[in-house]
Amino acid sequence: MARENIVAALDVGSTKVCCFIARIPEAGRFDVVGIGDRASRGILEGAVVDIHAAGKVIATAISHAERMAGVEIQQIYVATSGGRPASQRIRLELPVPGPRIGPADIRGIQNAAYARIDTTDRRLLLVRPLDYTVDGIDGIENPLGMYGSRIGIDLHAITAEAGPTANLEACVKAAHVEVAGILPAPYAAGLAVLSEEDRELGIAVADMGGGTTGIAVFNARGVTFVDVLKKGGARLTEDIAYAFSLGFREAEEIKVKEASCLSGSLYEADPLDPLQVPNAEESFRKNGSHAVPPYLRQIVTPRTEQTFERVRARLDEAYAPMEAGRRIMLTGGASQLVGAGRLGELILERQVRAGTIGPAFRIADSRAGPAYAACAGLLLHAGAGNAATTLSMPSLAPAPTHLFGRFGAWMRQHI
Repeated sequence: MARENIVAALDVGSTKVCCFIARIPEAGRFDVVGIGDRASRGILEGAVVDIHAAGKVIATAISHAERMAGVEIQQIYVATSGGRPASQRIRLELPVPGPRIGPADIRGIQNAAYARIDTTDRRLLLVRPLDYTVDGIDGIENPLGMYGSRIGIDLHAITAEAGPTANLEACVKAAHVEVAGILPAPYAAGLAVLSEEDRELGIAVADMGGGTTGIAVFNARGVTFVDVLKKGGARLTEDIAYAFSLGFREAEEIKVKEASCLSGSLYEADPLDPLQVPNAEESFRKNGSHAVPPYLRQIVTPRTEQTFERVRARLDEAYAPMEAGRRIMLTGGASQLVGAGRLGELILERQVRAGTIGPAFRIADSRAGPAYAACAGLLLHAGAGNAATTLSMPSLAPAPTHLFGRFGAWMRQHI
């Protein structure tokens, strides 16, 4: 197995740490040959709060994936929701000295916009030009060679707090692996679950994790908005544990197996409501789920509604609605709650559907769900080979003028 065909990804979440190692036998194809999956320790709301505990879990996940794949990785891409990842949009216009736009003009506008990114106490995670303008005409993907007197750029940058990002990097380096790049989890999740058609039409991704819910907006220009809310599925588990005096692990099991947002009368009194049934908790322990589900919905639904309401408010207050259309894709472990999609449609007033990892991956069915989307998306980013913080120069390939050149171009396009 050639090392140059190996890429590795690490999703560091509040409830789980997952490592994927994949082989790329051909362009656009990823065979996931190593998986390491461990419950999180020392991580709260996406950020490292105990560097030793978090480092141990990360090292264990990477080690298990390496043993399964039969390789030892040297570098890895990391997804995180910690450090409050947030978007910055830089719009700038400069004069063009010559009649046509050349490489120096594009590099000049890129550098000028790059210099305006606010990185005070923050680290740059991702930067991409969304499009260019020439003499006020926007939507130009490649202005190289065009005639015009002014060139503009719409630059999208994603930054995160420097301290939490450095702590995460230190945990990974403690496992003797170099960090190739750190990316926001909702962006990575979107890469794995969205099709070209989704991006063309515009769509938002809501990555519902254990400690956070990330938002990423995609359209034909790429990712245009990212934010992370400190509200996730672990709150539901805490509510269930408190309501029924259970341990966290038991409460998590109940949430996964029994919890649902679907009900015709969520807040009406129910004869099976444990608050109205003597010794309901004891009945639950003896008889499984006989008494709990009606009351469980009254816990789960309001908390899930709060999450969706915050997602809607954040999308509405930003410029995102114009760029995301009326569609939302759900990813993350908390999105698997029964009825989450239907409740999301009611609260968000948008088309909502669950995300699944795309056909570019050959992976075990148990790891193909929305909970592993961010890790899979990192592999796609790594396979593309583009540095997340490096601005690329658009290229202009002149059309061949002679007969054999035109024939060769046709062959390359159609054969």
